[in-house]
Parts: sequence; C-alpha cells; structure tokens
Amino acid sequence: MATEIESLLDYVVNVGGTELLVTEGAPSAVRLAGKVCSIPDAPAVEPGALREFLGSIEGESGSIIGGPWANARWRVRYFRSALGTSAVFRPLMEECPGFGDLGAPQTLNNLLGLSSGLVVFAGPACAGKTTTATSYVSALCESRMMRVCFLDAAGEYSVRTGECLVLANSSGSSSDKMAQALRCGCDLFWMGDFEGENLLPMLRAAESGALVVCTITAGNAVGAVEALLSGVAPEDRALARTMLASVFKAVVVQRLLPGATEGAATVPAWEILYNTQNVSTFIRNGDHFKLPSVIAASSSEGMLLMDDCLAELVRGGYVSREEAGKYVSNIARLG
Repeated sequence: MATEIESLLDYVVNVGGTELLVTEGAPSAVRLAGKVCSIPDAPAVEPGALREFLGSIEGESGSIIGGPWANARWRVRYFRSALGTSAVFRPLMEECPGFGDLGAPQTLNNLLGLSSGLVVFAGPACAGKTTTATSYVSALCESRMMRVCFLDAAGEYSVRTGECLVLANSSGSSSDKMAQALRCGCDLFWMGDFEGENLLPMLRAAESGALVVCTITAGNAVGAVEALLSGVAPEDRALARTMLASVFKAVVVQRLLPGATEGAATVPAWEILYNTQNVSTFIRNGDHFKLPSVIAASSSEGMLLMDDCLAELVRGGYVSREEAGKYVSNIARLG
C-alpha cells in the first residue's frame, strides 16, 4: 500500500495538483486550482497504510516534512478522523521565490521598509501565504544585517539569511524562546503558522521594537484580525486589542483562482490592510466589521479590497466572472 500512496503522489505532480487528500478507508482526492477532485480509479487506502508510509506518527495530529517522493519534498499534515488516519500531502518548491517575483501589488514593497511591529500573511488553505511570507522574510534578511529568530515549526522553506545573525534557541515553548531572543536584542521573529497562545508574546516583542511575521488561515482581513484575537483568554482580551491596535502594521490576504482560460496558471488575488488611526480605533473597540469600508476608501494609501482586486482581474480577462463571484462579497462590483 505504500507503493499505492507513492503512485497517488506521482499523479498529483503529473496533473499539477496542489494537494493530495488521503483518508484511510476512502478513495483519495486531489486539489486542482482550488477545487477538490476525485482521482480516477483510485482505490480506498487500507487502514494502517499512512502510518506504514510515513513512519512514526505522534499524537492525534501533527505536521512533518517528508520525501523525496515523486521527486519532491512534501509537507504532510495528519490527523485522526472517524474513518481512521487522514493526511494532506502538499508538494513543496525546491526554493522559495523572490519577493519581487510573486506578482504581488507594488504597494507590498512598503513592507520591506518596516523594522518593528506585526505583519500577518493570511489566506485559505493552498493560497500561497506561507510562500509569500517566507519570501518576505528572506527579502528582509537579504536587505540588511539583523539578529533574527526563526520559530517556524513547519520549516516548509529555508529562509535566505544573507549576512544576518541567526539566534539559536534552547529548548522551551515559543514564548520562552522569544523571551530569550529579545534579551539578546533580536530584530526579527519569523513565527510561521500562528498559534493562539503566542499572541501576547508576539505583541510584546513587537512593542519592544522587533518585527514579528506570521501566517494565519483566514479569508479576508477582518477574519485575520478576529483569528488573532480568538485564542486570547477573556480576561486578556482588552489588553490584546489595545496592544494589537498599537503594534499591528499590515495584513496581507491572498487567494489563488483558476485562470480564465483552460490550462492557464492560477492567478493570485489580494487584500491589503495597513494600520491607520481609523483602523487602530476600530481594532481597539472591536468594530472589525468597519475595516472593509476603510480599505475601500484608502487605495491612495496602498490598501486594496479583495472585491476591487477581483473586479480588476475580471475586467482584465485573467479570471472568469463566475470564478470571481464565488469569493466577492458584493457581486455588483464585478460589473
């Protein structure tokens, strides 16, 4: 059965899929251009096959980097389900692209001038947020000499560190490691996937003058802000809002949509929120629902609303109106 899983991985690579979804006892599926599709003639994976293929699986869920399988490295997220063990295999590029090669709006270059605060890269699964965030961190490290601390547990891509001094941490939780690095004068923290218990330590680090970068699963800027605050204990919520309103610098949200023509590459769509006095006030007061109106009215300040980006992609013929309509909040914006 291990050979069968390798055959499935070969299929994903050959068809240009972004994920293989495997659940023991059920047929496997592939994600193509954001859509989950069945794999023709794929048999159900037998119970125990994932453990045999992956080797040691610790706990009820987790993430590992494995391979090479099908001539690629893979990030594998596994978890227990009602039918048995499930896993999501995602192929990784050999090297993270340069920040200027992502096809991102030019306004994102403003982020390269930051030296403190919190920058969040968000998006749904398979949206490329980790790639964009890692490219950003690499660009920062290559642009100047800094003391940096990498707490990205997944380690999907290596960061190009340039002449930066990488601070090695001893054992302990992420918050312990952040405290150690801050005492050593750390300038940049790369956190990887956001974990709720790290919010207050991240905000304290940003408040101390460090630049903190993380990724989070969210479909828009409002969702990203709410996801950041969702893991905070009720008694700390007011403090977290105040600190976030003060140190937050930007939320960058991206989606990958199928191109308008058959066989076309996926097209990125973006939403960009920068901190301003109005944004800070709305976050501090919990008025997150007002953020889209600020973004829509602040294009001159480099902000971009997802609806406006999707409308531009439709007008340019890059994305079909039907596809964009699945994600736009106001269909009238598409014309």
